[in-house]
Amino acid sequence: MKKMNLKRLWYVPVLLATASLTACLDSGDETIVLEEGTISIAGIPSDDLADPNPEITTPTTTIPNVNYTFEYEGDDAILRLDMTGVQDPNSEDGWLNLVGTGGNGANKQNIWVSLDGKPKGIAVYNNSENEGDHVLLTDVVFLVDNSGSMSEEANAIARDIVNWANTLASSNLDVRFGCVGYDGTLSGALDLTDVSALSTYLNRSTGTSRTRGFFGANASSLQSAASQYSTGYSECGVAALRFADEHFTAFRNGASRIYVNFTDEPNQPTGNANWSVNYVNNQNQWNAAKGTIHTVYSDANTSYTERVNYEEYPWRLSEYTGGTKLFTSSSFTGVTLNDLPVTGAMQNSYIIRFTNIRDLMDGQTHEVKVTILSEDGTVQGEKTFYIVFPEA
Repeated sequence: MKKMNLKRLWYVPVLLATASLTACLDSGDETIVLEEGTISIAGIPSDDLADPNPEITTPTTTIPNVNYTFEYEGDDAILRLDMTGVQDPNSEDGWLNLVGTGGNGANKQNIWVSLDGKPKGIAVYNNSENEGDHVLLTDVVFLVDNSGSMSEEANAIARDIVNWANTLASSNLDVRFGCVGYDGTLSGALDLTDVSALSTYLNRSTGTSRTRGFFGANASSLQSAASQYSTGYSECGVAALRFADEHFTAFRNGASRIYVNFTDEPNQPTGNANWSVNYVNNQNQWNAAKGTIHTVYSDANTSYTERVNYEEYPWRLSEYTGGTKLFTSSSFTGVTLNDLPVTGAMQNSYIIRFTNIRDLMDGQTHEVKVTILSEDGTVQGEKTFYIVFPEA
């Protein structure tokens, strides 16, 4: 048995009236821990139970970018990480089942988190098992190449976007949808909205015209800003990506951001490094909270010579942010967005929560490291990113 921490002793009279000496106190005060192995606050294991992140030898999976939110329960601060699913090539459904601190038996711990090098006790919630206690907010933006070469698949893509959006909206995710159409210019956009407004937008016309035109409450300001992202006659998905990131106003606080880029062309920045796929490979420019990017590439040619800043593999955006990729035919036949691995990634999303962070609420940047290691060692991955903590 541990001694009570007396720094916040004024809680004790209330707590002892409702808690036994062999269980975690219900107040959520992590400073009073009565027994090894108890939960410290809001179902989160104590840091005393946390093991250091294991060492990774050969990464075999990619950990997606992570959205983070600070939550408060009474006087206790909690850091919440929202993360889409992690691919497991060895499982039947292709996704890893993540288990946090204290997992044992058939469900042994396979994900670890450290904060400034110190291991944290973590609680992990799987969206597929979510019973409403922790709702995952997700903002999805479709980046759609609407140049002439996309005319063959444009109608099928729009149809599938709507069907897929309806499927996601009926799941236990809280999802909103936006869209950017691009060719050599940004020719259309719809800020984040519900699935009904997205359907109306995409069904106004046919072919590549479906994603042309600016609609929604801020249509005028979006159209005005779009001229800054012209690349002449060259399609550039990164220009569309940055436009949404910098000018969409309806992103929700705490929502995971997911982008799905549809194209049949290389990413073509016309020499501008700010629109290169490498832009998202730099945390100073595209931090972990800005979102993951998933690629649907509808062309048979995937082996052309890559030229940085001129003709780049668009799926690099997925590789750099932990997104997924789907390669299809130019007709987009025999494929639906349910085949897109991002569907599984969203359905197998996770929330990771840990506490004991009050002493770090200093307005400074702190390092978070997430490590994944399956019991048999075949699935290994690690991501290090940086979070600015608000001042307490």
